[in-house]
Amino acid sequence: VRPSTHPPRLLFWVCLRLGRSNRSIAGADAPGNGNQKQSREKASIMKRIAVVGGGITGSAACRRLSKCPGLTIHIFDQGRRGVGGRTSSRCEGSDEAATVRFDHGCQFFRADTDRFKTLVKEWTEKGYVSEWSGDFRSSIKQEHEFFGLPSTPPFYVAVGGMQTLARNILTEASECTEESSEVRIHEGVRVAQLNRDAGTKKWTLLGTSGEAAYHDTAEKLQKHSQTNVIGDQLGYDAVILTDVSSSFGGWHRASAGVPDSFAKAVRKRVGARAPLFTAMIAFEKATSIPFDAASFDHPVAWFAAKTSSKPGMSTDYECWTIVSTPNYACQKIEETPMQDPKTGEFIPQSPDYLTTVPGPDLLRAFEEIVCDKAGILGNGALTNLPKHIFMDAQRWGSALPCHRHLRHETSSTRRVLSGVTYDSGLHPLAPTRMEEEDDSKSFLANDDLALYQAGDMMSNHTPGMESAALSGIDAAEHVLSQLGHNI
Repeated sequence: VRPSTHPPRLLFWVCLRLGRSNRSIAGADAPGNGNQKQSREKASIMKRIAVVGGGITGSAACRRLSKCPGLTIHIFDQGRRGVGGRTSSRCEGSDEAATVRFDHGCQFFRADTDRFKTLVKEWTEKGYVSEWSGDFRSSIKQEHEFFGLPSTPPFYVAVGGMQTLARNILTEASECTEESSEVRIHEGVRVAQLNRDAGTKKWTLLGTSGEAAYHDTAEKLQKHSQTNVIGDQLGYDAVILTDVSSSFGGWHRASAGVPDSFAKAVRKRVGARAPLFTAMIAFEKATSIPFDAASFDHPVAWFAAKTSSKPGMSTDYECWTIVSTPNYACQKIEETPMQDPKTGEFIPQSPDYLTTVPGPDLLRAFEEIVCDKAGILGNGALTNLPKHIFMDAQRWGSALPCHRHLRHETSSTRRVLSGVTYDSGLHPLAPTRMEEEDDSKSFLANDDLALYQAGDMMSNHTPGMESAALSGIDAAEHVLSQLGHNI
């Protein structure tokens, strides 16, 4: 069973100003209105910032930027299911059919630094997030546990699915911007090219929307699509990129066509990345698995979580998300690369492939784990798992940055596939801490170009959602200082 596809659309486009309704905004700029000239003059002096990517890094950056007056902030996200990035969720079903739900990217997050603890406390009070507790177990040594579960609590999730956090942050930012500022969110839009005017020093964004924008669209459809100017026709004073894949070559579906010198700097800083696959499985009957989530010592499956154990994630069937090991993901990417070796074209993840190779592989691994009396359940091991009524999978080619000491070519677990450097070596992912004391920035900056790359791939902190959010905030504050705004 596969998820239904959604028609191409711009899911939402928001332009809200403090104390004003949408109607008053439209009226202010309507033809013949006396304020039209004033609005144009005001727009010409407002600083405009483009944020490419609506995951946790982009939403955290937008949140920080929106607190400063006199800005126009545009978020561009190409996700098929809307903003969220690696904090994506999936819900399948309708009034006539039973519902299955999954977090198919980031499973939970940590809050170990003082700055992020303060932010998580605020989100908890607003009902955006909640501490996740349950029966958590592990069969792997502590330093290789999936983000420290279960040995290093607490763990947090977004209420109603991980994707809701980015949505809530961006909705709040668009509704609560300082007076004379505005936030617009463009969903289902891919930024394919960045051009900077040598005279005005403004960035123009070109891209596509709808079906041609998505990662998994067939290449024959995408290659015939046309790119047009997107967003603000006046251009942008600064651009914050949040997806490291933006700096891939033009063959990659997430490439944003950034200047080659900047792209090289991004790739150098990343060093190598760790890929992952996730499988989403719904069972016909209850499984009798006693735990809610666990980290595994297994060559294929690294982690699994039961959907209904998370706040606000009730389902009609027992649903599990199973996360692969980086080594398994590297093996599958080598067998089925993301780039055609002959034509150089991007190979999107095919539903047929995902539901016949990584999906079944992860399900089999999960069954091996819970049915092994020498494994995590001991004498309580199951005989078998019930029949599944839903299966899908997701490839995350840039799931995590590798550990800083694995960025170098001497790493024994490093490999280059389709020109992309990966490293499958496991390393501690908890607690979140500074890993490079000699590097003061958690993002990459080129102030001469007013071009910035943020995210945990750039950060000097332990990989993960906490690192990604802090990087977005730091990048936003740096951009504000460069534009002469009080921070």
